Amino acid sequence: MKKTILLFAIFIFSIILSQKIEFDPTIKVTYDSKLQLGEKYYHNQRFVLVGNSQDYYFGAAQNYLNDTGQYESKGIDLRAISDYFQERIIRKNNKTTIYISVIDSKIRYEESDPLQWVLYSDTKIINGVKCQMAATNKFGRRWIAYFSKDYPQSLGPYKFTGLPGLIFELYDTRDDYHFTAAKVEKDSDEFTFNLSAYKLMNKKNYLQAKYNLEFTVAAFPEMDEQMRKEFEGVLMRKRKMYNNPLELKPFE
Repeated sequence: MKKTILLFAIFIFSIILSQKIEFDPTIKVTYDSKLQLGEKYYHNQRFVLVGNSQDYYFGAAQNYLNDTGQYESKGIDLRAISDYFQERIIRKNNKTTIYISVIDSKIRYEESDPLQWVLYSDTKIINGVKCQMAATNKFGRRWIAYFSKDYPQSLGPYKFTGLPGLIFELYDTRDDYHFTAAKVEKDSDEFTFNLSAYKLMNKKNYLQAKYNLEFTVAAFPEMDEQMRKEFEGVLMRKRKMYNNPLELKPFE
């Protein structure tokens, strides 16, 4: 019996360890963005990307501080909820994990499909760096990217990687989502994060759970009836406001 318990404990411990992500970045990029989250509703948000050509992390600047334990400054706890775009992305060993925290719920899903890019001869200067144009069709949108081979890291905002250089600018042709590199710097600090607290789902179930947590009262099961009715009104307005997701067609 004791041997069985010990083996079970070792099994659980090995699962937890297997969810620990570690890699050594070579670069840190700060992106500024303009996001059209809904009709006539724009939002500016800052993002951070750290990584090398194989592995990377991308998330809102505040979430980056939270996830890497950098929220404490001079004894003050600077942990906070990020702006609108809550999802974070980690790629390790050619597997991309997308995860989110909403109240006490932590969920994630995995993807491995590479993007198919078409390269063009068009170039332009972005923040003093010469960049080349590329394009791809993904998630119900056509995306234009400008990348630089001067930075060999095959990285970019969100899930947009796979070009022969760092993406300095990325936007869809409707210009709903527009990311521009504001700062590029070297980074040699080891990145570590443990995903074991995040429930793994398939993408379809993840998207349904995310919608329920963000736009329904599912995240607040203990509300009384009066509060529930009032909060439903708030959520209805929120659903109308945030009606333009980055992935219009998540399975394209």
